[in-house]
Amino acid sequence: MQGTIFSTKLDALDKTVALIDDVDLSAMAKALSEGARKVGYAIGSGGSLISACFLSACRSDLSEMPTSVQTPMEFVLDDRDLRNSQVWIFSGRGENADAHAAASAAKAWGCKDIQIVTSNPRASIFSILPVEQFTKHVLPVFEEKDGFLSTHSLVAAIAALLGATHKHIHRSDVSTVISEFAEQLRARRSPARITEFTNAFDSIASNDTLIVLADPGMRAAAVALETSLWETAICPVQLTDFRNFAHGRHVWLHKRAAETFVLAITGQQSRSAWIEIEKEFPDTVRRHELAYANAGRIEQAVAVIDALMVVEAAGAKNAIDPGKPGVGTFAKPIYEGTALASIVTGLKAPVRSKLKAIRRAGITEMNWDPVTGYVRFSEGLRSARFHGLVLDYDGTVVSTEARLEPPSPAIIAELERLMDGGLKVAFATGRGGSAGEVLRDHIAATHHGSILMGYYNGGYIRSLSIDIREDPAPEAAAIKEMAEWVAERRYLLKKDPKVSGVQISIAVDGTIDSEMFVSDLKFAPPVVSGAVRTVFSEHSVDIVLPTTSKLNVLSSLSGPLGDDQSNVLCIGDSGGLHGNDFELLGHAHGVSVRDVCHRADMCWSLFDGTISGPDALLQILRSLTQVSAGIFQIDVQKLSLEDASESLKERSDR
Repeated sequence: MQGTIFSTKLDALDKTVALIDDVDLSAMAKALSEGARKVGYAIGSGGSLISACFLSACRSDLSEMPTSVQTPMEFVLDDRDLRNSQVWIFSGRGENADAHAAASAAKAWGCKDIQIVTSNPRASIFSILPVEQFTKHVLPVFEEKDGFLSTHSLVAAIAALLGATHKHIHRSDVSTVISEFAEQLRARRSPARITEFTNAFDSIASNDTLIVLADPGMRAAAVALETSLWETAICPVQLTDFRNFAHGRHVWLHKRAAETFVLAITGQQSRSAWIEIEKEFPDTVRRHELAYANAGRIEQAVAVIDALMVVEAAGAKNAIDPGKPGVGTFAKPIYEGTALASIVTGLKAPVRSKLKAIRRAGITEMNWDPVTGYVRFSEGLRSARFHGLVLDYDGTVVSTEARLEPPSPAIIAELERLMDGGLKVAFATGRGGSAGEVLRDHIAATHHGSILMGYYNGGYIRSLSIDIREDPAPEAAAIKEMAEWVAERRYLLKKDPKVSGVQISIAVDGTIDSEMFVSDLKFAPPVVSGAVRTVFSEHSVDIVLPTTSKLNVLSSLSGPLGDDQSNVLCIGDSGGLHGNDFELLGHAHGVSVRDVCHRADMCWSLFDGTISGPDALLQILRSLTQVSAGIFQIDVQKLSLEDASESLKERSDR
């Protein structure tokens, strides 16, 4: 066993720890401190995933916030909003395409707190991120040529995290804890300890299955075993905890006892679970326990070294040097594959929003590519010439939180600019007359007669100049019947519903039990008969007539203008499947400033999630540029639309 590349690497690990003892870990300690208030993501591939697991353990001692340990592909396809998160990316050299893809995704998903941990001061991963968006932690290693399993970069990361965590918690010098780790490491490499491991694991053959039952707190060591044994083809590994093993996996022992070796990695709290099941094992099952006390950070770090020594012993048994196990001719192109980077390139924010909507809608079959769909939609917007504009009101013109406030002066100014240029403007709102009252007070009176108001979700259309308090909507019999049904369930409501002749509006926060109310609503006789239907916004449930639709506003605004290339731009925020803008944004040029739907050629968002509602609307309004009398076009330079065509080209070139 001694004399292999891997054993030589293990024997020198204390020298890498000594180098870390001389590193200023203040930046890493600061990152851990600031990240304690955020959800954490720890990202790594292969051996770097072990470092990610160890970070999770350190964060659990610093914070109540969760840490998600993921591979780069899990991270990319998880597709979360990362604006209030901290992302750590571990990569030995910082050069592999998957680490690059993870960095690109963290940047695109809105993370402003990205920590890169590598041993390479010139790593190309740094060039992917703006300097203000990331912190680099370059850790020296004793041997830059680290061997197949990159043991030195792994131990450098573990030692640095140990020191930085200690520095943050104790506000003291890190040498004590790093020296303790180095001493433990040297003790592990004593001849007696190496012999102990050789004797314990020299029966593991390549046709055996190693079942690793691990204390959840010792995940870094367990992952070190699973990763290293698979990567070196020493033997197959199954990794789980003690109780999950008890739920069916014991069948493996019943069927293949002679071909199984069970390794238990226990802590003080989990050891009783191991004792309970181990005593029931068939006598023919080989087993060994690596026992640790409180599974604290030092013990977790040392357990990783023990895991590597198990790999060393099992490798010797099978005449495999884990430092150079031999790889196939196909290994290099597989490792250097750029598929994940291509996926990130295609997953622009609008595409991610659309994919989420598709998943929410439960769509199981798709005959279109969302990336291509966004290209088609965005190019249609670029080329379209608009003679009209239809706007939802709450959540679009005003934020939901400030819906009782008037629109911002900037939005009013842009609307007046567009109307001065001849653009026809209409509003399609779930509200009654309150929207008109606010707009009359803030839009110049010269425009009131030309603005259409589609009150009650398009159920009652009048010009802005008409005050519907003086000209109310006529009462529909179905709405009257439905109002009586709602009145009978007044006990479920905190607030009185708003009832007009064509709509009943119930505030979501005005229900005592919203789920029960909506469930009952499905069985109301007028709903069952189709005499009324329901639509939803972020803040209300609206009961309307079957003929009610925000598309009525669009139809009223449309008409022959002598230019068959002109169109109407429709903008709303509740474009999801059951949202009250679903129909309106089903128009060919329907743009959402928040929720989108699952449909391919309509209802897309244009922004990255950091801008929504009135802020997004303002950017769209400012981008509308007059090209002729009453005709406007979107200026993509002002809008800063992501270049979907270029994204598609990059994908096809890969």
